[in-house]
Amino acid sequence: MSSARGALAALAVDRLAGFDVPSRDLVAAGMRAVVEGLDSPTLPELAGSEDRDAAGLFTRVVDELGIELPVDADAARWQLLGECLGAMVRGDVPLAEAAALFEELDARLGRPGVLAELRRWLAMLATWIPTDVTPVSFCEEQVRQLARQLLAGPWPPVTR
Repeated sequence: MSSARGALAALAVDRLAGFDVPSRDLVAAGMRAVVEGLDSPTLPELAGSEDRDAAGLFTRVVDELGIELPVDADAARWQLLGECLGAMVRGDVPLAEAAALFEELDARLGRPGVLAELRRWLAMLATWIPTDVTPVSFCEEQVRQLARQLLAGPWPPVTR
């Protein structure tokens, strides 16, 4: 998948999950796709559009390019949560940054029980202070270990 196609797909998943994606980001993704040589009837129109027209044009471009999306908003949220946990495990982003996205997705998914332990360790990490008995590195390792365990099982995890 081209990087522009991947960027279009990522924005489409974000929108499906219920996140507010600024129109300027949709237009920028369209421009990038044109520069990279992707082709669809509506793509040039998206790339040159005004912000107010971008959402509808973006939806058409995603359809025209046959970009596969999750079946519904919850499936999109689980997909994003899996990507978030993967970033935590790999250390791609600071845990505090990943935790903010985790909290948002967790809330949008209705705070499923299967995430309770990870939620607890992230809360402990967020409130950690240097005088705590438990070292911050231990909290961070617990978060990464729980994320690994979730990713190693069925996805999305069975909710209790």
